Amino acid sequence: MTHIRFGTDADITGINAVERSAGNLFAGTHMAWAVGETTGAGQLATAARSDNLWVAEAGGAIAGFLLAEQMDGDFYIHELAVARSHQRRGIGRELIETALSEAFDRGYRTATMTTDRTLPWNAPYYQRLGFRILGADETSPKLKACLAGQSSTVHRCAMERAL
Repeated sequence: MTHIRFGTDADITGINAVERSAGNLFAGTHMAWAVGETTGAGQLATAARSDNLWVAEAGGAIAGFLLAEQMDGDFYIHELAVARSHQRRGIGRELIETALSEAFDRGYRTATMTTDRTLPWNAPYYQRLGFRILGADETSPKLKACLAGQSSTVHRCAMERAL
């Protein structure tokens, strides 16, 4: 059974382990740069203090997490990751739905993100969860700046979902 809750500083090591595990899925793809990448402890601690970090616990360990922030008045999903051993069990969906419900309660009406549009476990997955790919004319300047600063920019897209 999975339990979703707000993340704390004590979860940072477990979150980084999830990132390393999930990152291995990108080996051999144009996103191989993500293998071994982790989010800095300071960024995670800041998100935890502002209740913008959710973790999924399964079997007494961190199985996944969602990191978010406010961007242009929208709820921006910075990262979602689920450990390889826990994937394909609905944990990512549960993290997203829990975070988006909280975002709605906080007054947000739109969630945004940037992701890879070509790998089947990225944009196509989020489309199944109700997100849509934004056209260039619909993408805010900050989302455009995020995309421009990311690796593999030719494969990236901005997405949104109404809450």
